[in-house]
Formats: sequence, structure tokens, C-alpha cells
Amino acid sequence: MPNLDFYAVDEDHTAVLDAVFRLDFRVFEAYSDECMELREFAGPGEVLMSRQRTASHLMLLAEDSGPAPVIDRIELRPHLGAPASFRFSCRGWGLIQLLLEGLVRDGQLGRCHTNHNTQKRAEKWADVYPELGIPDDWDWAAVTRASGRLNRAIRSMAVDKVGSHPVLPQAADAIGCLRLVYEYGSTLRADSLPDIAR
Repeated sequence: MPNLDFYAVDEDHTAVLDAVFRLDFRVFEAYSDECMELREFAGPGEVLMSRQRTASHLMLLAEDSGPAPVIDRIELRPHLGAPASFRFSCRGWGLIQLLLEGLVRDGQLGRCHTNHNTQKRAEKWADVYPELGIPDDWDWAAVTRASGRLNRAIRSMAVDKVGSHPVLPQAADAIGCLRLVYEYGSTLRADSLPDIAR
């Protein structure tokens, strides 16, 4: 299975990023900041210093798995007379996504996530996204192996689980301190939702 949902915060993110770079991935931001070039990161510290929000959305290129990522410029529509703007996105059939979330608004903890395309899915969508090239240019076995190594590294750091989702050490501490519980969806909450919100 290519994806993994897990809970991680703070130092857990550092540990996951250490594993990413130890496994020899090239690491790109999924989307650049507005009016900025898209960045490739050389180490965990660069990723952590770049975080402007509560989450980091990264694209990972496994060594020798396929061509360089496609970097697309996205024109952003001006709102209420604001000047036109742009940002860049990083795309590729065999790239592995890594989303690192932390504590989010109102004391809720969102899941972190890894995932990647399969060859079958890429072939199905190849005609819709010709700018991404030919799926056969990717070594899908290498993509799957690299994704599996990353997921195993993350699972090995876990000290607990919520359902089938690994919980890394700092996230476990946050869950205990804030008394977060799982109800449904992808977040842990300190307070139960009213019945009308379910």
C-alpha cells in the first residue's frame, strides 16, 4: 500500500525529515510561496526553517526512479484589484508526497500523510496531463520500494497507534497532555463535536 497516515508534531517532524534525507530522496516543496521560486531542500534544517504555516507539503524524488520533476507556474487571480501574482508547483508521476501537519487550530491534531501514484493510475491519467510526460519513464518498482522504506522508517518511530495510524513520540505526548481523542475524520480533538456537526 503506497500511503501512510500518521500523527507527528515538532521533533517528530525533524525525525521524519532526517529519515527522508538519510534515504537519499531529493526534496522539493510542493508549492512555492507567492512570487517566489520553488525550492529544493538540502537538509532537514532548511525544510524546518522554511515553514510559514502549520504544515509542510513536500514532494520527494527517489534516487534513480524517474525524470526530474515538472515545475509549473500557476498564475494567481488578483482579488479586489490586488496585483496579479504567481507561484510554482512541483509535479511528476512518480513523486512521493509527504504532508507534515502539526497542532492545528482549536487544539486539533491533524494527520501527517505519505502517498504516491501507482503505474496503473498514472497510465489512466496520462492523456489528461501530457505535460507530466510518459508514465513508462518511471521505474515504478523503485518508487514503490522507496515509498515502502520511508513508511517503514516512520512506523519504526511510533510509540502508539490511533486505529491503524502510527503515533510518534511528541505527538503521543501532545495527545496525552491535551487529552485529544479520535471521533472520525482525520483529526484528534480535545472536545467532542456536537451531534449536529456529525
